[in-house]
Amino acid sequence: MVDGVRLSEAERQTTRCVIVDANKRVLAASDRLGVLGETIDFDSCTSIGFQNSQTKTVAYALTPGYETYRGLGWYGVIIQRKAT
Repeated sequence: MVDGVRLSEAERQTTRCVIVDANKRVLAASDRLGVLGETIDFDSCTSIGFQNSQTKTVAYALTPGYETYRGLGWYGVIIQRKAT
């Protein structure tokens, strides 16, 4: 899934795609780093959003459940480094 995000070659150089669990622990990462050992910091009080800092943009979305199943609280997260 993290490898299937549609990014240009230029975007791939500065972008990391991850899936995190309800505790924001990395379950899968496009760069294969931090799996099960890293947490990603973002404001998860909303189901979808983004945060900007001087060095990066973090966009996130809560994964949907199915019909009456609410899901596990996992998020898809895209982290894009800004040019310096």
